[in-house]
Amino acid sequence: MRWRGLAVLLLGMLSFGVAAVEVELHYFWSATCPDCQVMKAYLAELQEAYPELRVVAHEVTLNPDNWRRMVTLAREYGLAKESVPTVFVGNLAVVGVGLAVELQIEEEVLRCRAEGCPSPLGRLPTRLRRVLSPLEIVLILAVGVAILLFLAK
Repeated sequence: MRWRGLAVLLLGMLSFGVAAVEVELHYFWSATCPDCQVMKAYLAELQEAYPELRVVAHEVTLNPDNWRRMVTLAREYGLAKESVPTVFVGNLAVVGVGLAVELQIEEEVLRCRAEGCPSPLGRLPTRLRRVLSPLEIVLILAVGVAILLFLAK
């Protein structure tokens, strides 16, 4: 009886250390954003500390669908603004960089490791919001200016 109790305790202790669940984190960034590079470095350190953390990066400047995905997720999470860097993990959505943001992200990663969290993409509706990405806006403006210059001749 005593040995069986000790064996159960030992197995429980061993499984406690192995029971961490995979955590999916989505990171939206832009190649022209210096703060995004800071966040990228932080997420690499976090991933090193927690190997079960899976960081999925989405570049938004050259990929309009990633921009729409970010805007749609931001609305689903209740964010007031959409900009980069933006991180979604578990029940957390944060914009920007800094120690407070990093602590929030790590706290949510730890919670998700212990309790399990669905992928943030599970909150996406079947259709992404119809919004123009910054790249599309720049292209529309460039074409408009080119047309005006052509007509002015």
